Amino acid sequence: MSAVDKKAVLANDRFSQPALPSVDQIRAAIPKECFEKNLPLALAYMVWDFILLIFLYKIEPIFELGGLPGMIFWYFIVGMVLSCIFVIGHDCGHTTFSNYQWFNDFIGHICHGMIFTPYWPWQKSHRHHHTYTAHLKKDAGHAWTTEEVWSSWGEFHRFYATKGGFFLMMVGWWFYTIAGIADGSHFWPFSKLFKNNTERIQCVISGLVCVGWATAAFYFFGTFPLWIKFYVLPCIAHSFWLLMITYLQHQTDDIQVYEDGTWGYLRGQLQTIDRPYGFGIDYLMHHITDGHVAHHLFFTGIPHYNLMKATAVIKEMLEPYGVYRYQKSPDFLWQLAALTNRLEYLVGEGTGLLKYAKKKNID
Repeated sequence: MSAVDKKAVLANDRFSQPALPSVDQIRAAIPKECFEKNLPLALAYMVWDFILLIFLYKIEPIFELGGLPGMIFWYFIVGMVLSCIFVIGHDCGHTTFSNYQWFNDFIGHICHGMIFTPYWPWQKSHRHHHTYTAHLKKDAGHAWTTEEVWSSWGEFHRFYATKGGFFLMMVGWWFYTIAGIADGSHFWPFSKLFKNNTERIQCVISGLVCVGWATAAFYFFGTFPLWIKFYVLPCIAHSFWLLMITYLQHQTDDIQVYEDGTWGYLRGQLQTIDRPYGFGIDYLMHHITDGHVAHHLFFTGIPHYNLMKATAVIKEMLEPYGVYRYQKSPDFLWQLAALTNRLEYLVGEGTGLLKYAKKKNID
């Protein structure tokens, strides 16, 4: 047996588990109605999100009375509501909004385009993330940092990647979609993300929808400063929420990342964490926070309003095996700060299984 083969055997020994229920067995245990789409209900949730957003803009002058702290809090809440709308578009991208593909695409362009996110390109990259969750090379939605990559960084880069976590969450979405860090620009039709002319045309269409929304917002608010205040900064606040939620869904001290030969669909999806935030946030966010394990297992099957019913079944089936990840996170901002500070890089590349290096004096 070669040295590489021995490493792979050791890696498999490190995460060997009792035989888990298969994905088909888990699906069979979930009530069939969880997989049924209810278009009127989906539309009602979307309308509620837009009503809530309009209401927040109407009462914005009240927050201005609180000065800078008041406005920071307003942006924080608006960013959350924009992320709620994003989740509706997210359902469209997963085809769980309705049974009609053309309608999913139409609503998806409304909900994503208004937040300057190109719908079809993001649908493509996000589907790839779901298909290869927790794969070291193929899960481009999470650019895993290995010990080798970490060693090549300078001190500023390391500081930015950890201590600068909150700032990274505010601008990271633009690095991902526009600059194309990880899997290619979502706006440039000739980036590595797109493989054929159909995808390139879709990129142009979705990009133009984003530009159309931004242009309409500019004319609606009337001046450049107001456009920055009421469109650009809310989009940045949305970026913070989206990146924070995504990070916390897939990062914790004992998360496992796999390579070819050890990765498997169920094994990868189980490196996903249900994190109830509390304060009504989970309900407002359409349970993308506390129903994420169910979403990952059946991302093209279960609409958001059925996630918690499915989660109850999944939790009951998987908890006895110790593989259901759940952590109450009412202190989600502190969790974000703590995790980005201490989760530096993965060790074990070449063994099939990677885990985060342990830091001394973990909080």
